[in-house]
Amino acid sequence: MSELKLIDNNIIKFIDIEKESGTGLKKPQCTPKGPTISLNVFACKELELAKYTHCNISSLVDLKETNRLYFRFNSGETSRNNYLLLKGDIVRTGATISGTTTLMRKVPRYAALCRKKLKHRQIELKKCSKTGLWYLPLSPEFEIKADLSNLPNDACIYKILYNGNILNIGETKCLSRRIKEKLVQGMKIHQVYFSPMNTYTDDERMEWEAVHIENYVQEYGCLPPENHQSGRKNKI
Repeated sequence: MSELKLIDNNIIKFIDIEKESGTGLKKPQCTPKGPTISLNVFACKELELAKYTHCNISSLVDLKETNRLYFRFNSGETSRNNYLLLKGDIVRTGATISGTTTLMRKVPRYAALCRKKLKHRQIELKKCSKTGLWYLPLSPEFEIKADLSNLPNDACIYKILYNGNILNIGETKCLSRRIKEKLVQGMKIHQVYFSPMNTYTDDERMEWEAVHIENYVQEYGCLPPENHQSGRKNKI
């Protein structure tokens, strides 16, 4: 609190507003930017990055389906799978993992995340109870464009577009079979985007389907034209 003494000796008391770093949430966050991943000051403190120089970025499942990129910080040497950790004044500005362009090519969900607006790329890091490692969570975002002449048999969530507009959002155990069914039903299809989910349970696929239908409804105020009911959403 500060005070201002007036000419007539009256005193006005002010409540000064303390500035906060980033979003004001004192939680470890990162911001993927394609070639680099920025880590906020709270991540540097929580993950004790002052004592490390490099970082391995890893997955436990196929890169097309991974929903977690694990950060394994170390003090080894720079290599093809050990990324340099750039640090200035980490107490004030945080740190940066450099050279992550490879992730754009190898991890479709990471690439999809990097294409979002900046405010949607500021992601809170999570700690894995099994490994004890911190990780960047990745969501299925219809990140792969299907080849309509050679549809895969993946279990997935998908969205169907016609003239650039979303007609249908769904989930299936086999994409090729589902799209053939839609064509037989007379649906006009220009493009199909999907997220492979072969390592997910049926319930998890249905939950993510519901999430994306809900997001569509929030944006447009109605269901997609060829969706006649909302998906089933539990806790993901």
